[in-house]
Amino acid sequence: MSEETYHKVYVSFGSNKGDRLKNIIDALKEIEIQLGRIENISCLYESKSWGFVGRDFYNGCLILKTKYSLKTVLRILLKIESSLGRITVDRGVYIDREIDLDILFFDRVVKKSKKITVPHPRINQRKFVLIPLCDLNSDFIHPKINKSIFEISSQLKDNSDIIKVKTNNFYIPFWNKYSFISIEGNIGVGKTTLSKVFKNHFDIELLNENFKKNPYLKHFYMKPKFFSSKLENFFFQERSNQIISHFTNNENKKTISDYWIGKSLVFSKTNLSKALFNKFKHNYNKEVQQIKMPDIIIYLQQESKQLKNQIILRGRSFEKNISIKYLESISKEYTKIFNQKHKFLLKMKWKTLYIWIFQERARCRQNSRMFCLGSLSLRLIKMSIDFGITRREVSD
Repeated sequence: MSEETYHKVYVSFGSNKGDRLKNIIDALKEIEIQLGRIENISCLYESKSWGFVGRDFYNGCLILKTKYSLKTVLRILLKIESSLGRITVDRGVYIDREIDLDILFFDRVVKKSKKITVPHPRINQRKFVLIPLCDLNSDFIHPKINKSIFEISSQLKDNSDIIKVKTNNFYIPFWNKYSFISIEGNIGVGKTTLSKVFKNHFDIELLNENFKKNPYLKHFYMKPKFFSSKLENFFFQERSNQIISHFTNNENKKTISDYWIGKSLVFSKTNLSKALFNKFKHNYNKEVQQIKMPDIIIYLQQESKQLKNQIILRGRSFEKNISIKYLESISKEYTKIFNQKHKFLLKMKWKTLYIWIFQERARCRQNSRMFCLGSLSLRLIKMSIDFGITRREVSD
Protein backbone atom coordinates (compact mmCIF):
# COMPACT_ATOMS: atom_id res chain seq x y z
CA MET A 1 0.00 0.00 0.00
CA SER A 2 1.44 3.38 -1.00
CA GLU A 3 2.21 6.02 1.60
CA GLU A 4 -0.10 9.00 1.88
CA THR A 5 1.17 12.35 0.62
CA TYR A 6 0.60 15.13 3.14
CA HIS A 7 0.38 18.84 2.47
CA LYS A 8 1.15 21.85 4.63
CA VAL A 9 -1.61 24.43 4.34
CA TYR A 10 -1.72 27.92 5.84
CA VAL A 11 -5.30 28.96 6.58
CA SER A 12 -6.61 32.29 7.88
CA PHE A 13 -9.74 32.47 10.01
CA GLY A 14 -11.92 35.37 11.10
CA SER A 15 -15.30 36.22 12.58
CA ASN A 16 -17.23 39.43 13.28
CA LYS A 17 -20.77 38.13 13.75
CA GLY A 18 -22.37 36.51 16.79
CA ASP A 19 -20.06 34.97 19.38
CA ARG A 20 -16.79 35.48 17.50
CA LEU A 21 -14.64 33.31 19.75
CA LYS A 22 -17.09 30.41 19.75
CA ASN A 23 -17.45 30.61 15.97
CA ILE A 24 -13.68 30.38 15.53
CA ILE A 25 -13.29 27.51 18.03
CA ASP A 26 -16.09 25.57 16.33
CA ALA A 27 -14.44 26.11 12.94
CA LEU A 28 -11.02 24.98 14.20
CA LYS A 29 -12.52 21.86 15.72
CA GLU A 30 -14.23 21.01 12.42
CA ILE A 31 -10.98 21.56 10.53
CA GLU A 32 -9.30 18.94 12.76
CA ILE A 33 -12.19 16.52 12.40
CA GLN A 34 -12.65 16.86 8.66
CA LEU A 35 -9.22 17.77 7.29
CA GLY A 36 -6.40 16.63 9.55
CA ARG A 37 -3.95 17.79 12.18
CA ILE A 38 -3.54 21.43 13.11
CA GLU A 39 0.19 21.84 13.74
CA ASN A 40 0.16 25.39 15.06
CA ILE A 41 -2.14 28.34 15.68
CA SER A 42 -1.36 32.04 15.90
CA CYS A 43 -2.48 34.38 18.62
CA LEU A 44 -5.95 35.87 18.21
CA TYR A 45 -6.16 39.47 17.02
CA GLU A 46 -8.90 42.09 16.76
CA SER A 47 -9.00 44.43 13.78
CA LYS A 48 -11.37 46.71 11.91
CA SER A 49 -13.51 45.18 9.17
CA TRP A 50 -11.79 45.21 5.77
CA GLY A 51 -13.59 46.34 2.60
CA PHE A 52 -16.82 47.40 4.34
CA VAL A 53 -18.16 49.08 7.49
CA GLY A 54 -18.96 46.51 10.15
CA ARG A 55 -18.17 45.13 13.57
CA ASP A 56 -14.51 44.45 14.39
CA PHE A 57 -13.12 41.04 13.46
CA TYR A 58 -11.31 38.42 15.45
CA ASN A 59 -8.56 37.08 13.17
CA GLY A 60 -5.81 34.50 13.20
CA CYS A 61 -3.99 31.88 11.12
CA LEU A 62 -3.11 28.21 11.44
CA ILE A 63 -0.92 25.56 9.85
CA LEU A 64 -2.76 22.42 8.78
CA LYS A 65 -1.24 19.04 7.88
CA THR A 66 -3.62 17.21 5.55
CA LYS A 67 -3.70 14.35 3.06
CA TYR A 68 -6.38 16.08 0.99
CA SER A 69 -5.94 17.93 -2.30
CA LEU A 70 -6.28 21.68 -2.74
CA LYS A 71 -9.68 21.18 -4.34
CA THR A 72 -10.91 19.04 -1.44
CA VAL A 73 -9.55 21.37 1.25
CA LEU A 74 -11.34 24.30 -0.40
CA ARG A 75 -14.59 22.36 -0.64
CA ILE A 76 -14.50 21.29 3.00
CA LEU A 77 -13.60 24.78 4.26
CA LEU A 78 -16.59 26.19 2.36
CA LYS A 79 -18.74 23.44 3.85
CA ILE A 80 -17.56 24.35 7.37
CA GLU A 81 -18.31 28.02 6.72
CA SER A 82 -21.81 27.13 5.57
CA SER A 83 -22.44 24.82 8.54
CA LEU A 84 -21.59 27.68 10.91
CA GLY A 85 -24.06 30.04 9.24
CA ARG A 86 -22.05 31.97 6.69
CA ILE A 87 -24.09 33.18 3.72
CA THR A 88 -22.35 33.05 0.33
CA VAL A 89 -22.33 36.32 -1.61
CA ASP A 90 -20.78 37.43 -4.89
CA ARG A 91 -16.98 37.58 -5.01
CA GLY A 92 -15.72 41.02 -3.99
CA VAL A 93 -18.79 41.75 -1.84
CA TYR A 94 -18.00 41.94 1.90
CA ILE A 95 -20.54 41.54 4.70
CA ASP A 96 -20.57 40.56 8.37
CA ARG A 97 -19.91 36.83 8.69
CA GLU A 98 -19.92 34.16 11.36
CA ILE A 99 -16.75 32.65 9.98
CA ASP A 100 -14.30 33.33 7.18
CA LEU A 101 -11.78 30.62 6.21
CA ASP A 102 -9.22 31.32 3.48
CA ILE A 103 -6.40 29.19 2.08
CA LEU A 104 -3.28 31.38 2.10
CA PHE A 105 -0.65 28.86 1.00
CA PHE A 106 -0.93 25.23 -0.11
CA ASP A 107 2.60 23.84 0.11
CA ARG A 108 4.42 26.07 -2.37
CA VAL A 109 1.78 25.72 -5.08
CA VAL A 110 1.16 28.68 -7.37
CA LYS A 111 -2.20 28.33 -9.11
CA LYS A 112 -4.98 30.51 -10.44
CA SER A 113 -8.41 29.23 -11.44
CA LYS A 114 -12.03 30.36 -11.39
CA LYS A 115 -12.54 28.85 -7.94
CA ILE A 116 -9.27 29.60 -6.16
CA THR A 117 -5.96 31.42 -6.37
CA VAL A 118 -2.98 30.30 -4.30
CA PRO A 119 -1.12 31.92 -2.75
CA HIS A 120 -4.06 34.10 -1.71
CA PRO A 121 -3.81 37.21 -3.92
CA ARG A 122 -4.29 39.76 -1.12
CA ILE A 123 -1.92 38.44 1.56
CA ASN A 124 0.53 41.31 1.04
CA GLN A 125 -2.31 43.88 1.52
CA ARG A 126 -3.72 42.57 4.77
CA LYS A 127 -2.09 43.37 8.07
CA PHE A 128 -4.64 41.21 9.90
CA VAL A 129 -3.28 38.22 7.95
CA LEU A 130 0.45 39.07 7.95
CA ILE A 131 0.72 39.63 11.72
CA PRO A 132 -0.72 36.19 12.61
CA LEU A 133 1.39 34.61 9.84
CA CYS A 134 4.49 36.08 11.50
CA ASP A 135 3.45 34.26 14.69
CA LEU A 136 3.53 30.99 12.77
CA ASN A 137 6.54 31.35 10.49
CA SER A 138 7.95 34.79 9.74
CA ASP A 139 10.71 33.22 7.61
CA PHE A 140 8.32 31.49 5.22
CA ILE A 141 9.06 32.61 1.65
CA HIS A 142 6.06 33.64 -0.41
CA PRO A 143 6.37 31.34 -3.47
CA LYS A 144 5.25 34.05 -5.91
CA ILE A 145 6.69 37.25 -4.44
CA ASN A 146 9.89 35.50 -3.25
CA LYS A 147 10.02 37.48 -0.02
CA SER A 148 9.62 36.29 3.56
CA ILE A 149 6.44 36.99 5.49
CA PHE A 150 8.48 39.26 7.75
CA GLU A 151 9.79 41.28 4.78
CA ILE A 152 6.30 41.63 3.30
CA SER A 153 4.91 42.67 6.67
CA SER A 154 7.69 45.24 7.20
CA GLN A 155 6.99 46.86 3.81
CA LEU A 156 3.23 47.03 4.31
CA LYS A 157 1.86 50.57 4.36
CA ASP A 158 -1.03 49.95 6.71
CA ASN A 159 -1.37 51.93 9.96
CA SER A 160 -4.58 50.24 11.10
CA ASP A 161 -4.67 48.94 14.66
CA ILE A 162 -4.24 45.21 15.22
CA ILE A 163 -4.80 44.30 18.86
CA LYS A 164 -3.78 40.95 20.33
CA VAL A 165 -6.78 39.75 22.34
CA LYS A 166 -5.63 36.22 23.20
CA THR A 167 -2.46 34.20 23.10
CA ASN A 168 -2.45 31.03 21.03
CA ASN A 169 -3.74 28.91 23.92
CA PHE A 170 -7.30 30.03 23.23
CA TYR A 171 -7.52 26.77 21.28
CA ILE A 172 -5.05 23.95 21.79
CA PRO A 173 -5.02 21.54 18.83
CA PHE A 174 -5.93 18.02 19.86
CA TRP A 175 -2.54 16.46 19.15
CA ASN A 176 -0.69 19.31 20.87
CA LYS A 177 -2.50 18.47 24.08
CA TYR A 178 -2.66 14.67 23.91
CA SER A 179 0.28 12.96 22.26
CA PHE A 180 -0.53 9.29 22.88
CA ILE A 181 -3.84 7.48 22.31
CA SER A 182 -4.43 3.75 22.64
CA ILE A 183 -7.31 1.85 21.09
CA GLU A 184 -8.34 -1.20 23.06
CA GLY A 185 -10.91 -3.96 22.86
CA ASN A 186 -11.51 -7.66 22.46
CA ILE A 187 -10.10 -9.93 19.74
CA GLY A 188 -11.45 -9.01 16.29
CA VAL A 189 -13.15 -5.75 17.32
CA GLY A 190 -11.27 -3.60 14.77
CA LYS A 191 -8.52 -1.93 16.80
CA THR A 192 -5.91 -2.05 14.04
CA THR A 193 -8.33 -0.80 11.38
CA LEU A 194 -9.36 2.15 13.52
CA SER A 195 -5.79 3.00 14.53
CA LYS A 196 -4.86 3.21 10.82
CA VAL A 197 -7.73 5.66 10.28
CA PHE A 198 -6.29 7.92 12.99
CA LYS A 199 -2.76 7.57 11.61
CA ASN A 200 -3.79 8.45 8.06
CA HIS A 201 -6.11 11.29 9.05
CA PHE A 202 -3.70 13.05 11.39
CA ASP A 203 -0.30 11.94 9.99
CA ILE A 204 0.92 10.58 13.32
CA GLU A 205 3.05 7.61 14.38
CA LEU A 206 1.41 4.18 14.51
CA LEU A 207 2.23 1.46 17.04
CA ASN A 208 0.76 -1.86 15.92
CA GLU A 209 1.06 -4.96 18.05
CA ASN A 210 3.10 -7.54 16.17
CA PHE A 211 1.34 -10.74 17.27
CA LYS A 212 3.28 -12.75 14.67
CA LYS A 213 6.44 -12.32 16.77
CA ASN A 214 4.98 -14.37 19.59
CA PRO A 215 6.18 -17.98 19.04
CA TYR A 216 3.63 -19.35 21.50
CA LEU A 217 0.42 -17.89 20.05
CA LYS A 218 -0.52 -20.67 17.64
CA HIS A 219 0.44 -23.33 20.20
CA PHE A 220 -1.65 -21.60 22.88
CA TYR A 221 -4.88 -22.16 20.99
CA MET A 222 -4.07 -25.87 20.75
CA LYS A 223 -2.78 -26.36 24.33
CA PRO A 224 -3.84 -23.28 26.34
CA LYS A 225 -2.88 -24.54 29.81
CA PHE A 226 0.63 -25.53 28.75
CA PHE A 227 1.48 -22.37 26.77
CA SER A 228 -0.55 -19.64 28.56
CA SER A 229 2.22 -18.44 30.88
CA LYS A 230 4.85 -18.33 28.12
CA LEU A 231 2.36 -16.56 25.85
CA GLU A 232 1.42 -13.82 28.32
CA ASN A 233 4.97 -13.15 29.51
CA PHE A 234 6.22 -12.85 25.93
CA PHE A 235 3.37 -10.50 24.97
CA PHE A 236 3.94 -8.28 28.00
CA GLN A 237 7.67 -7.99 27.38
CA GLU A 238 7.17 -7.34 23.67
CA ARG A 239 4.54 -4.65 24.31
CA SER A 240 6.67 -3.03 27.02
CA ASN A 241 9.81 -3.01 24.87
CA GLN A 242 7.94 -1.61 21.88
CA ILE A 243 6.46 1.30 23.84
CA ILE A 244 9.71 2.11 25.67
CA SER A 245 11.72 1.99 22.44
CA HIS A 246 9.19 4.09 20.56
CA PHE A 247 9.26 6.96 23.06
CA THR A 248 12.96 6.78 24.02
CA ASN A 249 14.09 9.84 22.06
CA ASN A 250 10.84 11.80 22.22
CA GLU A 251 8.25 11.04 24.86
CA ASN A 252 5.81 13.48 23.26
CA LYS A 253 5.86 11.77 19.86
CA LYS A 254 2.32 11.93 18.45
CA THR A 255 1.22 8.31 18.44
CA ILE A 256 -1.80 6.06 18.05
CA SER A 257 -1.51 2.42 19.14
CA ASP A 258 -3.82 -0.52 18.51
CA TYR A 259 -3.25 -1.84 22.01
CA TRP A 260 -3.02 -0.64 25.61
CA ILE A 261 -0.37 -2.17 27.87
CA GLY A 262 -3.09 -2.95 30.42
CA LYS A 263 -4.52 -5.61 28.09
CA SER A 264 -1.81 -7.88 29.51
CA LEU A 265 -3.72 -7.92 32.80
CA VAL A 266 -7.00 -8.64 31.02
CA PHE A 267 -5.74 -11.64 29.07
CA SER A 268 -3.50 -13.03 31.81
CA LYS A 269 -6.39 -12.95 34.30
CA THR A 270 -8.43 -15.04 31.86
CA ASN A 271 -5.68 -17.38 30.66
CA LEU A 272 -3.59 -18.07 33.78
CA SER A 273 -4.24 -19.97 36.98
CA LYS A 274 -4.75 -17.85 40.09
CA ALA A 275 -1.21 -18.50 41.34
CA LEU A 276 0.40 -17.73 37.99
CA PHE A 277 -1.74 -14.61 37.56
CA ASN A 278 -0.70 -13.25 40.97
CA LYS A 279 2.94 -13.78 40.01
CA PHE A 280 2.36 -12.14 36.62
CA LYS A 281 0.54 -9.18 38.20
CA HIS A 282 3.38 -8.61 40.68
CA ASN A 283 5.87 -8.42 37.82
CA TYR A 284 3.50 -6.24 35.76
CA ASN A 285 3.04 -3.70 38.57
CA LYS A 286 6.81 -3.46 39.00
CA GLU A 287 7.70 -3.03 35.33
CA VAL A 288 4.76 -0.91 34.18
CA GLN A 289 6.12 2.08 36.15
CA GLN A 290 8.73 2.56 33.41
CA ILE A 291 6.21 2.52 30.56
CA LYS A 292 4.55 5.60 29.09
CA MET A 293 0.79 5.45 29.52
CA PRO A 294 -1.67 6.80 26.93
CA ASP A 295 -3.38 10.13 27.54
CA ILE A 296 -6.63 8.69 26.23
CA ILE A 297 -7.89 5.12 25.84
CA ILE A 298 -10.63 4.43 23.31
CA TYR A 299 -12.26 1.15 24.24
CA LEU A 300 -14.33 -0.64 21.59
CA GLN A 301 -16.92 -3.13 22.81
CA GLN A 302 -18.97 -5.46 20.64
CA GLU A 303 -21.23 -8.46 21.08
CA SER A 304 -19.31 -11.75 21.26
CA LYS A 305 -21.25 -13.35 18.38
CA GLN A 306 -20.32 -10.48 16.10
CA LEU A 307 -16.69 -10.70 17.23
CA LYS A 308 -16.68 -14.39 16.38
CA ASN A 309 -18.01 -13.65 12.88
CA GLN A 310 -15.31 -11.02 12.32
CA ILE A 311 -12.59 -13.38 13.56
CA ILE A 312 -13.74 -16.01 11.06
CA LEU A 313 -13.81 -13.45 8.24
CA ARG A 314 -10.22 -12.32 8.79
CA GLY A 315 -9.14 -15.90 8.24
CA ARG A 316 -6.35 -16.59 10.71
CA SER A 317 -6.37 -20.38 10.91
CA PHE A 318 -5.11 -20.55 14.50
CA GLU A 319 -8.07 -18.39 15.66
CA LYS A 320 -10.82 -20.53 14.14
CA ASN A 321 -11.55 -22.41 17.38
CA ILE A 322 -11.86 -19.32 19.59
CA SER A 323 -15.16 -19.82 21.41
CA ILE A 324 -17.85 -17.27 22.17
CA LYS A 325 -17.48 -18.24 25.83
CA TYR A 326 -13.78 -17.28 25.72
CA LEU A 327 -14.59 -13.93 24.07
CA GLU A 328 -17.21 -13.26 26.74
CA SER A 329 -14.69 -13.96 29.52
CA ILE A 330 -12.27 -11.45 27.96
CA SER A 331 -15.01 -8.83 27.65
CA LYS A 332 -15.93 -9.41 31.29
CA GLU A 333 -12.36 -8.64 32.41
CA TYR A 334 -12.25 -5.49 30.27
CA THR A 335 -15.51 -4.35 31.84
CA LYS A 336 -14.09 -4.82 35.34
CA ILE A 337 -11.05 -2.70 34.53
CA PHE A 338 -12.87 0.03 32.60
CA ASN A 339 -15.59 0.37 35.21
CA GLN A 340 -12.88 1.67 37.53
CA LYS A 341 -12.09 5.38 37.35
CA HIS A 342 -9.51 6.35 34.73
CA LYS A 343 -8.27 9.84 34.05
CA PHE A 344 -9.29 9.77 30.39
CA LEU A 345 -11.51 7.16 28.83
CA LEU A 346 -13.89 6.99 25.90
CA LYS A 347 -15.94 3.81 25.99
CA MET A 348 -17.70 2.66 22.84
CA LYS A 349 -20.40 0.06 22.39
CA TRP A 350 -21.23 -0.31 18.73
CA LYS A 351 -24.93 -1.21 18.69
CA THR A 352 -25.81 1.23 21.42
CA LEU A 353 -23.36 4.06 21.67
CA TYR A 354 -22.03 4.93 25.12
CA ILE A 355 -19.34 7.42 26.04
CA TRP A 356 -17.86 7.48 29.52
CA ILE A 357 -15.40 10.28 30.27
CA PHE A 358 -14.25 9.47 33.75
CA GLN A 359 -12.45 12.74 34.36
CA GLU A 360 -15.67 14.67 34.02
CA ARG A 361 -17.94 11.80 35.07
CA ALA A 362 -19.99 12.81 32.05
CA ARG A 363 -22.18 10.22 30.39
CA CYS A 364 -23.95 10.40 27.08
CA ARG A 365 -26.28 7.79 25.62
CA GLN A 366 -27.70 7.73 22.13
CA ASN A 367 -30.47 5.63 20.63
CA SER A 368 -29.60 2.18 19.33
CA ARG A 369 -27.95 2.42 15.93
CA MET A 370 -25.55 0.32 13.88
CA PHE A 371 -22.37 1.95 12.55
CA CYS A 372 -20.11 0.67 9.81
CA LEU A 373 -16.41 1.00 10.69
CA GLY A 374 -15.96 3.99 8.37
CA SER A 375 -18.62 6.15 10.01
CA LEU A 376 -17.58 4.82 13.41
CA SER A 377 -14.01 5.96 12.77
CA LEU A 378 -15.12 9.49 11.91
CA ARG A 379 -17.40 9.57 14.94
CA LEU A 380 -14.57 8.44 17.22
CA ILE A 381 -12.26 11.09 15.75
CA LYS A 382 -14.96 13.64 16.48
CA MET A 383 -15.56 12.34 20.00
CA SER A 384 -11.84 12.41 20.74
CA ILE A 385 -11.50 16.01 19.58
CA ASP A 386 -14.68 17.05 21.41
CA PHE A 387 -13.24 15.48 24.53
CA GLY A 388 -9.76 16.92 24.17
CA ILE A 389 -10.72 20.44 23.11
CA THR A 390 -9.74 23.35 25.33
CA ARG A 391 -12.50 25.91 25.34
CA ARG A 392 -12.26 29.28 27.02
CA GLU A 393 -15.98 29.96 27.18
CA VAL A 394 -15.71 33.75 26.99
CA SER A 395 -18.63 35.30 25.16
CA ASP A 396 -17.94 38.66 23.62
